[in-house]
Amino acid sequence: MSSAISDLTSILTTAVSNLPPPDEIPTAERMQLLGIINQLQAQLEPIQLPLQRFCFSYPVKHYGIAVIRIAQGIGIFDAFVEAQGREMSLEELKSKVKGDEKLLKRVMRFLSANNIFQQSAIDLYKPQQLAMIFGTGSPPGDMIKHFHTNMQVTAKLFDYLELNDYKNPDDAYNAPFQLAYNTKSHYFEWLSHNSEKQEVFNSVMTQAQQHRGTDWFELYPVEEKLRVSSDRVLLVDIGGGVGHDTTAFKKRFPNLPGQLIVQDLPQVVDTVKGPLPEGITAIGHNMFEKQPIIGARAYYMRTVLHDFPDKQALDSLARIRDSMTEDSVLFVHEHTMPDGLEVPAIAATLDIHMMEIFSSLERTEKEWVTLLENAGFQVVNIWKEGSVGQSTALFEAKLS
Repeated sequence: MSSAISDLTSILTTAVSNLPPPDEIPTAERMQLLGIINQLQAQLEPIQLPLQRFCFSYPVKHYGIAVIRIAQGIGIFDAFVEAQGREMSLEELKSKVKGDEKLLKRVMRFLSANNIFQQSAIDLYKPQQLAMIFGTGSPPGDMIKHFHTNMQVTAKLFDYLELNDYKNPDDAYNAPFQLAYNTKSHYFEWLSHNSEKQEVFNSVMTQAQQHRGTDWFELYPVEEKLRVSSDRVLLVDIGGGVGHDTTAFKKRFPNLPGQLIVQDLPQVVDTVKGPLPEGITAIGHNMFEKQPIIGARAYYMRTVLHDFPDKQALDSLARIRDSMTEDSVLFVHEHTMPDGLEVPAIAATLDIHMMEIFSSLERTEKEWVTLLENAGFQVVNIWKEGSVGQSTALFEAKLS
């Protein structure tokens, strides 16, 4: 920590400890101080925190997502990206975007109030860091589009629970999502028929991979426990997207014998750009159908089963169990909901999100073990990883 930051931290710590009771601070001084704190927070935050706040947190969630999405549609962010981040007047901006000037001014006022732009003078706007990452095709911009789609489901969450007498959702084909979009399709099937939303979803999942924490093979003694002959399948990555985990595994263990398989829905596998590293094969596969790879040494699922309630999760696990041999092992790498009194807000929010989209949940460690045992597995080890906001665990299971 630099000297300046260290000094600032010390000053703020002392100031907080010496603050008078809130009701003794005059309103004007209180608001001035809050304004300075807001500026300090905007300067210090890494970019993912305000983005996470817009997508998950009160008070700006629905208005923040809605207005940013409108700004994307109008073309505001693209205009500033094209102008390489220089200041623009309202008049100049109007000439580069859709819509009328009155709406544009109101949108820019909201975006400035939320530190996405800085209004340096009347009707003169300077983009902040957030503004420059919301353009067309950017992963953060896609994240806003993704949660704008999901926000329609949140708006129907009360209606769904009211209609179902406040029964906890437990079927992936009867979730608040189906009510919101008037469909009988599962979310993933619905995405496959909405190409733009599918592309945005893939982009967001790819972005999430970059903040996923420790790779499973850094937790598990791979070279000690996962040795096979070169003609056998070493690992099947089920629901492995476009192969991020398996590619990282191959890079970490380039000389480990055995074949590597990535499986996901055909519409996901079809988006793989360029050939995968030698030794890795991508296969389009629905995990609720018979597993085509029989007798692999290891089957691996990362943040896949949390998309499904027990009903569908058990069905998928049964397909894997049927394909395993006596020495096969199943790895389930998942978020674990804390079982104690202190649950991080992000974990509790993600739990509600899984409920509204999939009728699923963020399971506790005990709930994961119970699920695997009900599917006919014995959990032989749990490799834990603590992280800020959301803990994860690698469950190692064999046939019971």
